[in-house]
Amino acid sequence: MTAAVEAAGARVPAAPAPCLRPVAGVAAVLLGAVISTLNTRVTTFGLADIRGGLGLGFDEGSWLTTAFSASQMVVAPCAAWLSTVLGPRRFLLWASAIFILSSLLLPFMAGYDAVIALQVVRGLAVGTFIPASLGFILRSLAPRWWIWGIAAYAFRFTFSQNVAASLEAWYSETGQWQWIFWQNVVLTSVMVLLILWAVPREGINRDLLRRTDWGAIIFAGLGFGLVYVGLDQGNRLDWLNSGIVVGCLTGGLLLVVAFIVNEATVEHPLIHLPVLAQANVAIPALLICIYGFGSQATAFVLPDYLTRIQGLRALQVGDVLNWIALPQFVIIPLVVLALRRVDARLLLAIGFALIAIGSWMDTGLTHDWANGDFLPSQIVEAVGLAIGITSLVTFAVSNIKPPQAAAIAATIQISRLFGIELGTAFMQTFVRVREQVYSNLIGQHVVSGSDAVDRIVTALSNVFSQRANNIGLETSQGMAQAGRFVQREAYVLAYIDGFWIVAWVLALALLLLLLLRRPPPNPMTPPRNDIPVTPR
Repeated sequence: MTAAVEAAGARVPAAPAPCLRPVAGVAAVLLGAVISTLNTRVTTFGLADIRGGLGLGFDEGSWLTTAFSASQMVVAPCAAWLSTVLGPRRFLLWASAIFILSSLLLPFMAGYDAVIALQVVRGLAVGTFIPASLGFILRSLAPRWWIWGIAAYAFRFTFSQNVAASLEAWYSETGQWQWIFWQNVVLTSVMVLLILWAVPREGINRDLLRRTDWGAIIFAGLGFGLVYVGLDQGNRLDWLNSGIVVGCLTGGLLLVVAFIVNEATVEHPLIHLPVLAQANVAIPALLICIYGFGSQATAFVLPDYLTRIQGLRALQVGDVLNWIALPQFVIIPLVVLALRRVDARLLLAIGFALIAIGSWMDTGLTHDWANGDFLPSQIVEAVGLAIGITSLVTFAVSNIKPPQAAAIAATIQISRLFGIELGTAFMQTFVRVREQVYSNLIGQHVVSGSDAVDRIVTALSNVFSQRANNIGLETSQGMAQAGRFVQREAYVLAYIDGFWIVAWVLALALLLLLLLRRPPPNPMTPPRNDIPVTPR
């Protein structure tokens, strides 16, 4: 049992204090979860606009997303605990106020150090939203509505991640890059109003505060944060050839080991390790990481192809990703209805299989593929992503008691962040290396003096000779264009390999489902003939 579970039991021995207006309260915490995911993706898509608006270079700009996301990882282990100690109303109001103020001020900052500092503050503030939401949902809703609250919680994973491209594109097209940050002022203000109206007041649990495992909070937060920084900067700084990357990864892993040792020895651990060792807890956490890795087929490989090979603008890329985001409104309710009747493990297998199939469908990629060519695979991916995440979170929550929800939510958040970051870091490096390999292999067949090469260079030279400013440079221009064709095809082959990797990883992940056991009877699982479920 985690310390957060003990705290919940100590504070509410009979039943949790009811939310004054459950639906509005749940809407508030769910909006916070949407804001967290949406802001991360919008910042990533709009990094070029942010760099231009703030006058930052490429290397400086790369630390903007690193500082923001790593800060969320730092606060993830303790967010659920602090919410339990302070009460979700007080905790979320303070975090929201800090997030609103820092988001409002950031576009006006002139110094790089001030910008990074505000990004860290914003990350720490918004990183509290997701871990605090799941526990509040289970405490506020009647048991028969838990599965709908969890479905809404899972909905924002896929929807926010894919709709962000269109949203940022609109800011870019209108020249309003500041709204990448200012959108949070509007959305978080709505969240604050809902919290003030609906979430009940709770006193500070001072006894729990005295028993806080500060060592675990520090070790886990800093350890996971440093590992995240090392992964996020690894591709840009060439991994182990960079002292910064090696230092972050080594220091982070040592702090994680210290965290494990601390939890095994202290009297009141933040997280009781035997709980995480249970198959129905550990495997779903691993599957969430794999799910985050699998989402890179649409989160990185596809957008990078459309941008680099097709030269599409962000708004056009968003049109493709909307085929993942918008169908969620229809698919998620259908998944909930299916979960009422079908074992979550079966739906989870179907979801992961569909993600793998959708990625496999894209392995027929050529440099001619445009928006419409991806439509069949994106529809399959949309269904798979919706079924996968909804059934996965439902299964994970089905194996816990309501007081454990806050601690499990922190585990889900850490697994999600690491899964996405591992997928991003791997794919960026994998595509870069594979492009270099394919460029070399293709280049070995492009031999100067061969008939085929001479014909291509001549044809390209004739195109450039029609331009007055290329007189005398036709041949060199033709050869340069031929080189760009080689690089284009090398990238296409690298993207195909990326889709293959995602398909195989998701397919192999299905083997982990064999280790899962049926969860105990609860309001979120289908009725069982052997053990009746007593309504609460």
